[in-house]
Amino acid sequence: MDVLDTSAQLAELRARVDHVLDRTAANSWLTAAGLGTLDPTALPSGYALQLALGPLDTLVAAMRLARTHKYAILLRMVQRLHQAGHAEGWPMGESLPAHLMWGPHTPTDRAAVLDEVVKGVGAGVLSVETGVRMLIDAGYPIDDVREEVTRIQTRAFEAAGRLADATGDNAAVREYLGLPKTDPEVPSVPLIEAGDTERRP
Repeated sequence: MDVLDTSAQLAELRARVDHVLDRTAANSWLTAAGLGTLDPTALPSGYALQLALGPLDTLVAAMRLARTHKYAILLRMVQRLHQAGHAEGWPMGESLPAHLMWGPHTPTDRAAVLDEVVKGVGAGVLSVETGVRMLIDAGYPIDDVREEVTRIQTRAFEAAGRLADATGDNAAVREYLGLPKTDPEVPSVPLIEAGDTERRP
């Protein structure tokens, strides 16, 4: 019995799979970049890759939009459960407005985002809060925007110096750095009366 050569059939099956993936990428919002079959070296720049992922972004946004109102109801239910159980540190009264913040579902150039934030905040065209939110969206491990801004301010001695030069208010500078307030009372200094000329050894 001769040896059966099935390599041609296997090659045809592999080519068929690639053909199906190409047709799927062409006829749906799942482009070749979204399916992971696109060669990154074939793209001239990262902006071209971002454009290739555009249909996938639209698809994900449409799928999330269908459940946006249900996520709001879910978060409201969680708050009311905490209020009903008298959870420690949970405020009573009306439920606070809450919404989900989705992370990036596509690869993000974190170095480019960081450089953009540094230049924007340094030039004064972006606030620190906006810069921190951009870093969170890029995937940096930051839990709370307000706490992160407070940590940054407590170490921003150059900015505190400029604040002191601009306002001349030491209390505002100490508040900016997160330092406790100083005692406004000036300690009294004992004065020597005119008739007291006795020298002490």
